[in-house]
Amino acid sequence: MLRRCGADALLVIVFAAVLIGFAPRVSAQPYIPAAGEGTVSLAYHNIFTHGQLDTFGTQLADSGGPREGTDSHGLLWYVEYGLSDRIAVHASLPFIQTRYHGCCAHTIGLQGQPSNLDDGAYHGSLQDLYFGSRFKVLESARFAVTPFVEVIIPSHHYESLGQAAVGRDLRAMVTGAAIGGFADNLLPGLHFQTRLSYAFVQKAVDIRPNRTAIDSAIGYFVTPRFAIDFVQTFQYTHDGVDWARPPGNLVLHDGRPLNRDYGLNHDRLARSNALALGGGASFAVTESVGVFGTVTKLAWGQNLPAPRSLVVGLNWSFKTGRSASRANPNVNRPAAFQ
Repeated sequence: MLRRCGADALLVIVFAAVLIGFAPRVSAQPYIPAAGEGTVSLAYHNIFTHGQLDTFGTQLADSGGPREGTDSHGLLWYVEYGLSDRIAVHASLPFIQTRYHGCCAHTIGLQGQPSNLDDGAYHGSLQDLYFGSRFKVLESARFAVTPFVEVIIPSHHYESLGQAAVGRDLRAMVTGAAIGGFADNLLPGLHFQTRLSYAFVQKAVDIRPNRTAIDSAIGYFVTPRFAIDFVQTFQYTHDGVDWARPPGNLVLHDGRPLNRDYGLNHDRLARSNALALGGGASFAVTESVGVFGTVTKLAWGQNLPAPRSLVVGLNWSFKTGRSASRANPNVNRPAAFQ
């Protein structure tokens, strides 16, 4: 039962990739909407995992038969609204559906009860509610710095032990900042962004699996409507459970002995570290509607299944009666094209 890490360990990483994929229109990027204006985004993402990496980044051996894995499908909506020219608020709630195939199904749940989560069928649920605020510190036509704070709250107490679990069922507070802008002096249409964050995560047993993340994108506007991007997402979890050799050995990162409580919480406490690389594209259909797509693949990882992900979606920008024109760069297009 305690041999593998569930696909839920990937979802924080993939959510970061989704936010980067929304670029340059949402919280991964440093410009905020004007007062009374906002963005609604809807995205579909598919995550496919194949095999399991241990704490050394090596594929664990399978107990005969084909290599195990998961197929996950998710629907994610995101809304952001400018309260003022300096403050914006946002919220999101993903729906995740996952199935597991392989040798190592979890047969019990977090409380030790029988579980059929890994029976090979799809199991779906709303995951965690994300809501937060971004604050403009510096903004010009070419560069911006925007700190942010987010709170993550599980939508309900869902099962968190299993290969097909939709999440970790842990609260968190995320703080950080986004920086970026346009580099038209180097190449007209070149843009960049980086999102740095640290998550303070709720304890499971007596461990806080806090994590650091760096999510970046560098892109080029081929035309004023069409842009391509290279994207990178990185996550490092500072404490938790490691998958050691031989296959199936779980150990606490701080060296303490593993007991039943840690074992039942090993998916929630997985010390999952990852670097994913990929590419994407976005197209402005109209001034207010755009579509985007992003593909990423794991380049390096520890203590997690090896994923590939696809994200496609659309953005709709809106204005309310509070909206007023302001001298603000059009962040959806490079300055050289305006």
